[in-house]
Amino acid sequence: MASWVLKEWQVAIAALLQGDTILLLRKGGIREAKGQFSLAAREVLLLATLEHQKLALLKDEFRSLANSEQPDQPDQVRFEGWATITHAFLLQAETEVAPLLPYLVWNEQFVAERLSWQPDRPLYALLLRAYRFESPLLLPRHKGYSGCRSWVDIGREIEVDDQAPALSEADYQNQVEAILANLPAATPILPE
Repeated sequence: MASWVLKEWQVAIAALLQGDTILLLRKGGIREAKGQFSLAAREVLLLATLEHQKLALLKDEFRSLANSEQPDQPDQVRFEGWATITHAFLLQAETEVAPLLPYLVWNEQFVAERLSWQPDRPLYALLLRAYRFESPLLLPRHKGYSGCRSWVDIGREIEVDDQAPALSEADYQNQVEAILANLPAATPILPE
C-alpha cells in the first residue's frame, strides 16, 4: 500500500520504470519541512514532473527520455508506476558522490550544483525498486502536488502490486551490490 507520492524529474522516473537506473539523489525542495529532505515513506507512487528539469543537467544517453509535455489533466495526476525505497544514505562530500556517477541519470554539473546548494545540508542517495502499473493510475489533483517539494501525502492508501518490476530481482540486487560497493563511507538511514 502506498499513501505518499515522491516527485522527481520526468526523465528520472522514466529511467527508473525502464530499469535504466535505481538511484536517485535528493536534497529537498524549498517547501520541505525545515527546507530539508527527509524520508516520508518507503512505498511510494512515482510522480514524473517537469518542475526544475533541465536537459543540460542530464547525461546525453538519458536526454532522449525527456518529454516536454506534462501528461496530466488539470484535475488529475497520472502515475505510471511506484517504487519501494530499499536503501537510503546520507552523502556529505563530493568524494562520496563521484563514484555514483555511472549509476545516475544526471551529469557531473548536476552533482556539483546539488552539493553547492545549501552546502551545510546533506545529499541523500535513494535506491528504489520500481514497478510499472499495467495501466496508468489517475488520481484527483490537489494543491499539495504543486510547488518545490519532494513528498505529497495523498490522504489515502493505494493498493500496489509487484507484478511488473522494472528489473528482475537478480538484476536489481546486482545493481544494489555495485552501488553499495561505491558507498563504503556513506551513512545509511534505513535498516537493511
